Amino acid sequence: MARGPVVLDAGFGTRLIALGLDLANDDPAFWNLSRPDAVLSLHGRDRAAGAAAVVTNTFGANLAWLTRWGRQDDVESINRRAVALAREAVGEHGLVFGSIGPTATSVAGAARAQAAILAASGVDALLFETHRLDQAEASLRAVRDLVTLPVVASLVAWPEPVADSARRLSDLGAAVLGVNCVLGMVPALAAIETLARGTNLPLFVKPAAGRPGETLDSPADFARAVPRLLDFGVRLLGGCCGTTDAHVAALYAACYD
Repeated sequence: MARGPVVLDAGFGTRLIALGLDLANDDPAFWNLSRPDAVLSLHGRDRAAGAAAVVTNTFGANLAWLTRWGRQDDVESINRRAVALAREAVGEHGLVFGSIGPTATSVAGAARAQAAILAASGVDALLFETHRLDQAEASLRAVRDLVTLPVVASLVAWPEPVADSARRLSDLGAAVLGVNCVLGMVPALAAIETLARGTNLPLFVKPAAGRPGETLDSPADFARAVPRLLDFGVRLLGGCCGTTDAHVAALYAACYD
């Protein structure tokens, strides 16, 4: 981040759905074992488009969520395989962020256990994404004495007063603060502008392009927002639901071309 913005990857689950994932009977995390070719391909497409860092396909790969599927014994194998696939795609010069979703906070110890596996598997940072403030606080408390990796805390919305919320997460060890899965770049810009007034930490943003069936934000829409995002202090930027490697390429071009 000291050398410039770090471009991240695009939304994962929505692209797996486009490849045939049926959420009624399957889960994105399972594809690390059942369809590693698809997971590796998406990571590779993002890397080729300019992503310097990719996020592991482990958003729901925690004890709490996998128990609902009767797959609680697969927590370690799923997370380790996910990290290996991401690392294979980015190579020695790319970064891998270990994703932990908010469902990990619903069972005591789930976030800590997943973080430990991700750290042991070789991720470069932990990403607590799509959290509420209370969930992020719980997650950060769970891992603050466990790992020395940088931690990114990304909320779906920042409660007022934002400066107080940001300070609370910073005090718990967050090195980067941000927002993800906000529907559209315009609302994401507004959220980042507000957050920038409340903290001096580097910022992270991964907006959704929109809901299925809606008119999605285009790669060009994402690219146009980059100058303002950088002015607000964003140093990690990518896409969430509905985005593709075309959005990654547009972000990269806006940052570096």
